[in-house]
Amino acid sequence: MGLRCLCGVDSKTVVNVSLKTSDCRRNGPLTITVDACASRLALSSVSATFVDQNGRNPNRSFSFSSTSIQVVSCTQDNGTCIVRLAGMGLVSGETTPRQFIIAFRNNPDPAADQIIRFSITGFVDLVRIAYLKPDLTFIGCL
Repeated sequence: MGLRCLCGVDSKTVVNVSLKTSDCRRNGPLTITVDACASRLALSSVSATFVDQNGRNPNRSFSFSSTSIQVVSCTQDNGTCIVRLAGMGLVSGETTPRQFIIAFRNNPDPAADQIIRFSITGFVDLVRIAYLKPDLTFIGCL
């Protein structure tokens, strides 16, 4: 990440989520790897892997990798910090990039950190806020 990053997220986390696609809801672990810094957008990256554990067909498991990140922002919010990431990326098996938005809430207690938004336009949305394992490093928060 480097010493000059005033706002960002670094590391890897796994969270159990409920995601909504165009035709159904699916549950399972979402692994997100983030190396994002507001002052180094060109070097920032996000990848995510979702494993559909519902057992229904078709299986909705996917991988996602950012191709560019246009926004990394940190906003103080009632004693917490919201870190937002936005950009473009590819879903596994697709060739046309999609817009994505991810938002994390950094709380004073790391066990209360949350993913509050995970959206890949026209593909998948987070159904409800989920608590993260306390292994993300937030920069520029709290």
